[in-house]
Amino acid sequence: MNLIAAIEWAEGYHRRGLYSPIGVTFHWVMAALMIFQLAHGWYLGWQPVGGDKYVGYQTHTQIGLTIMLLGTLRFLWHSQITGPANVDESSLAGKASRLLQNWFYFSFFALPISGWVMWSTLPSDLPLSIAGVIPFPNLPFDQLSEGLQWRLMQWAATVHFYIVWITMLIIPGHAGAAVLHYVIKRDRVLPSMLDLNGPEEPGVVGSPPDKGSAG
Repeated sequence: MNLIAAIEWAEGYHRRGLYSPIGVTFHWVMAALMIFQLAHGWYLGWQPVGGDKYVGYQTHTQIGLTIMLLGTLRFLWHSQITGPANVDESSLAGKASRLLQNWFYFSFFALPISGWVMWSTLPSDLPLSIAGVIPFPNLPFDQLSEGLQWRLMQWAATVHFYIVWITMLIIPGHAGAAVLHYVIKRDRVLPSMLDLNGPEEPGVVGSPPDKGSAG
């Protein structure tokens, strides 16, 4: 399946008010990784200084870089297609949804980049990679003075801290809004991220064949 065929296939879901399996996979995989990272980061913060903590931060940084790669792919994918029109974009709910989506995209990049900066200020021979497969270089901070490296570390740590806290507050709001749409408004916002049965409308790409038509 080439890109044009994949887009047409995904649009078939969107015309039915659903997200495609590609969009759903991006959403839930990245949601799981983000939640893991938030919990793992707090866990590492409580660990005593030592080799295990150092290796833990290496893993934490590499997962963050993986999220950044997935965020890039997700952004490129969504830039090629239109999502299902389940919420009025001009309404308060639509504007809030767009704002939250923009924040999540921001965090997909800001958190890994600030983590990359912090890791690059540490004296280490441990290599970085994306998903343990794609090698990823450290920033060339070893050529800077120790004072400048320390300031970069503090700046990146502060940025990281505040983005983490804001994201931790937004995630329950995001999940709660989806439940509110389902329980109170009874619309298709939540089902659109769960139903993978595919389009069932005649003429829509991805729909099952019309058994009643002459063949």
